[in-house]
Amino acid sequence: MRMILVHGINQQGKSSQKILDAWLGQLHKTYAIHGPDPLARLSRIEAAYYGDTLEALSSVKVPDQAIALGVEATVDDFDDFAVEALEEIALRLGVTQAQIQAQDQLTVVPQGAGIHKKWVKAIARAIETVSPLRGTLALRVLGQAHAYIRNQHVHDEVNKLVRPLFEDDEPAIVVSHSLGTIVAYSLLREFARNDRPRQSSLLLTLGSPLGIDSVRKGFAKPRTRPDNVQRWVNGADPEDFVALRAELTNDNFGPGIENYPDIDNGHDDPHSILGYLSDPRIARAIAQAIP
Repeated sequence: MRMILVHGINQQGKSSQKILDAWLGQLHKTYAIHGPDPLARLSRIEAAYYGDTLEALSSVKVPDQAIALGVEATVDDFDDFAVEALEEIALRLGVTQAQIQAQDQLTVVPQGAGIHKKWVKAIARAIETVSPLRGTLALRVLGQAHAYIRNQHVHDEVNKLVRPLFEDDEPAIVVSHSLGTIVAYSLLREFARNDRPRQSSLLLTLGSPLGIDSVRKGFAKPRTRPDNVQRWVNGADPEDFVALRAELTNDNFGPGIENYPDIDNGHDDPHSILGYLSDPRIARAIAQAIP
C-alpha cells in the first residue's frame, strides 16, 4: 500500500518535497497524540506538484476550450462560472444583498466587459467587508477551478503532472485538499471509466469545493464514488468557505461517502490542510486503510 498527496490552491513557489514534508510532519504529530503511527507500513508516499503550472496557466489568458466531460452546460466565461458560486459563498459568510448592492454602486468596469463582471467584483468586495482577504481568496479558488474544469489545455497540463503518480498498479490511499480534490476525483473517474482500476482503498477529500454547484456540474453524470475507490471520506470545517457544502450528499455525489462536517481548524485559517490533518478522525481513516 502506498499514499498519494494532492495539494490545492496557492501552492505556487513550492515543490513536491515541501508538500510532503509539511503534510507528513503534521500527520506524525497527530499520531504522536492519537497513535500508533502507521505510516512506516506504507511502501512509499508521494506528493503531486502542479502549483506553478496551474498558477501560470490560470493567471494568463489561455484560449477557452471546454473539456470533454459532458458537462451540463458549457460555460467558458469565468464571470458566468463564478457569479453563482460567489453568491453561495457570500451567503455562507453572512453577506447581505444590501451589502452587495452597496458595493455594486462603487464598482466600475469598462463598458462591454461582460454583464456579470461588475456583479462578481461587487460580491467579492462585499465578502471582503465581512471577512478580510476571503474575497480575494474566493476569486483565486474559483479562478483556478474554472481553469482546470473548463479549459482543456489547463486540464491536460495539470493531469500530465499528477497522472504518473496514479499510474502505478499498487493500491493507493489518496489524500487530497482543496482544488486537489477536484484533480484527484477527475483522475480516479478517468481510470474507472477506462477500465484501468488503479485501486484506492481510501479517497480523502478535505476542504473540498466539489460541492459548489458550478464545480460539481463540471463533471458528467453519474457523479458518484468511482468504482475503484473502496472508501470515500470527506472532511470540512464549517467555517471553511471553500468547502461551501460541508457534506457531499447522495443528491450531489451519490451514496457511500462518509462526512465529517464539523472539523475545527481554528479561526486563523479554517481551510488549512494542517488543521485537517490534525483531526484524529482523519488520521484514523488513514490508519484503517493501511494493512
